[in-house]
Amino acid sequence: MPKKRSANRVRGIPGRAPVERERRLIRHKEKELRAVILRLRALDRGDTSATAEERDACFREVRRLAVTPKGLVSEEFRRDLWPFLLGVSPAALNGSSNTGNGPQQAHRDAAQVEKDVERSLWHYDVLQGTKESERRVKRRALTQIIQGVLNANDELFYFQGYHDIVSVFLLTLGNSKGTLQAVRNVSETYQREPMRSGFEQVMATNRLLFPLLDAADEMLYRHLHESGVEPYFALPWMITWFAHQLRRFRDVVRLYDVFLVSHPLFSLYVSAAVLLNARDKILRCERDFGTMHGMLSNLPLAMDVEKVIARAIVLFHQLPPPQLLQRAQFESASRANTYLQFPFEHQPWPSATAPMLKEVPPLPPRQLRDGDISSYVGSWQVSIIVTAVAVGIVAAASAFAFRDRIGMRV
Repeated sequence: MPKKRSANRVRGIPGRAPVERERRLIRHKEKELRAVILRLRALDRGDTSATAEERDACFREVRRLAVTPKGLVSEEFRRDLWPFLLGVSPAALNGSSNTGNGPQQAHRDAAQVEKDVERSLWHYDVLQGTKESERRVKRRALTQIIQGVLNANDELFYFQGYHDIVSVFLLTLGNSKGTLQAVRNVSETYQREPMRSGFEQVMATNRLLFPLLDAADEMLYRHLHESGVEPYFALPWMITWFAHQLRRFRDVVRLYDVFLVSHPLFSLYVSAAVLLNARDKILRCERDFGTMHGMLSNLPLAMDVEKVIARAIVLFHQLPPPQLLQRAQFESASRANTYLQFPFEHQPWPSATAPMLKEVPPLPPRQLRDGDISSYVGSWQVSIIVTAVAVGIVAAASAFAFRDRIGMRV
């Protein structure tokens, strides 16, 4: 007789905490988020010599909360912490409508912006049931923010999918001067490469996905390579931070929590983690270009965001960007791209480049050789173990942070 599932357990990852314990953890995390927000507000009001160190301590706490399960929890906290992470001043947060009511100068990409915005603000679950009049208001605000960013910097070029990124900030932060500044800072740093006049650097960086996957799971990489696919299926994932692919808005903002405290290449590691977590499905897929490409393009729709983030964080520490570039023999001419520059000017915290994890398991040893498939089973076992460890490490980091304060055994 099959074992009956307990009604108070969360479905999904085996061993995940019962629902009530998870609720208690979230409540405690909310207390921690409120505490760090109050501390940041106090620092904004003061002017002491310890401000830089204290702000760095605040960043470390925000980053810890962002990368552990549930991230920054809700829009209530993101409205304060996303601007902090993007260097937006408190004065801008209190400003009214971002661009005013007057007409704006038409940008060279205005026609494409108008077409994309007209098709936007439909696919997220939180927008289902929105009245058409409300949708039109949001679209006008979306257009104003995009045009405001483009008009402020002539070196920025619009790309299709950029409106999805801006819509995430609009829906999370609202229509304010702070939102405009936040989007502008993201555009001039994390999204700088897609917003150049050409996509050469973006395409070169996207091609790092397969060397990264090869290092993490040689068998999976070979299966994809033999199907003839190139990593371009993951290009929209990288350049929109999955905002174009996902339907559950909570999953989108959960990823943005992590991207805003991470290296600009972290979206590449998340893309690799999506593939690693869909390993069985990919290996069952026929090695046919069309079939494989179609299946890969839709993988984000079914991904477990927390597992993907956990796997990506571990992979990032197993093979950091400098080692990845060396492994992939990345051309020196391409090293000037913004994906490889971190931290940015709006991230003055010394801890920005500090490791997120203290210990990680090593990468699996390379086992396959040309024409040799005898080690596939061993490679599969290593991948499963590393995935389980990835989830365990990040979950434990979150759980132990709560343990002593709420009197729980974990």
